[in-house]
Amino acid sequence: MNRRIRWRRATALAAAVAGLAAGAAILPGVSGAQLPGYQSPDGSSCYDVNVDCGYGVIETGAFTESFQAYEYAPGICRTRWAKAVRKNLAGLAVFKYNEQIRWCWRNNAITYFWRDRWASDTAWGWGFDGHINGNCIYEHCSGRGVGTYSTDAWTQGSFHACITWYCPHRYPVVDIWVHGDGGSGASWSGA
Repeated sequence: MNRRIRWRRATALAAAVAGLAAGAAILPGVSGAQLPGYQSPDGSSCYDVNVDCGYGVIETGAFTESFQAYEYAPGICRTRWAKAVRKNLAGLAVFKYNEQIRWCWRNNAITYFWRDRWASDTAWGWGFDGHINGNCIYEHCSGRGVGTYSTDAWTQGSFHACITWYCPHRYPVVDIWVHGDGGSGASWSGA
């Protein structure tokens, strides 16, 4: 019995050493090199479980600010915000891409519109490369949809993290829509 156990252990050890040697032969930059087989919940493969493994979520809400924040526009006013958040497998945010819209309405028509967008909470080596797309000509979309029942503003940002030779990129999109009756909502993708 002891002989059989020793043989199994020796066989398992030899297989492990052979697997380790085969894995060590794959070096970055060598043709055919593969990333480790980590898989994040969103289905993407990743290299480092603390940096690029993870998943995206949206955080959103609405609130009312002081009348001054809406430049004393006529009607009822509110602020809708949304964040496309990338989290690592531990649930910690590695970046947030934010958009916020202040709008006012009266008689089913928008009377004021102002958009802000920014990146925040970059961590674990992630950096913000800038805003790369959107549906507004001007930065704050000032006056967009005024006099109409509904409008939206969407924005796209670029983020990256470099782990040795591997640099994953993410391009989150946040879209906020507002209505002349006070309704609003948000969606996201790409975090």
